[in-house]
Amino acid sequence: MKMTLHRALAQRKTTKARIKKEIMTATFIETTVGTSGKVKGTPVGEVEKNIQGAYDRILALLGNYKKLSMAINEANNGIGGDTEHLHTVDFHGGKATLSDILVTQEALHYRQQLVDELTEQLVNVKNQVSRSEADVEKRCDLFLASMGGGDKSKLSAADIDAYSKNFHQNNDLKLVDPLGLEKLIEQLKEQNEALDVECDSKISEINALTQIDVDLG
Repeated sequence: MKMTLHRALAQRKTTKARIKKEIMTATFIETTVGTSGKVKGTPVGEVEKNIQGAYDRILALLGNYKKLSMAINEANNGIGGDTEHLHTVDFHGGKATLSDILVTQEALHYRQQLVDELTEQLVNVKNQVSRSEADVEKRCDLFLASMGGGDKSKLSAADIDAYSKNFHQNNDLKLVDPLGLEKLIEQLKEQNEALDVECDSKISEINALTQIDVDLG
């Protein structure tokens, strides 16, 4: 897509703002009660689609931000499609200039923000489920007592097991986690750390081998 540098700068600014907004406002994990099949009145399937959609939008925005930044840097450095003798190095499965690597490293900041938000939401929801488990257990004991005419001990072991199982099935708080956050977070962390290390290594390599002419007078 051809565009002016002015438009590219404006689009990158807008994309940057959208990344921040999407990360801060998106929901990446939810909970549902028992066998209700709903999350705050919305079918679980619809909620799962919304979660996946939000995550996919953020990934697309991160990709666009990186592409725009690279194109802008190339334009600012006078690099065009017919520019020859560019100094490139092997990087992340391809070839890259120092400018490309610096852009990649800068974009990692937003990928880390995403990881931080995913982690925070996972921890919060897990704590919510943990608190709910204790509450459901207390309510289950009261329910069993009522089924025994006010005395849980009057119920047989088989009845206690059956009533408890049914009560928990209908009242336990369960995760709605289409992204598989625990595994996803670990994958993203590993990817980010590996890419950051590669960026640092290649930047040091280029700086050590590149010679420049400077007229200091």
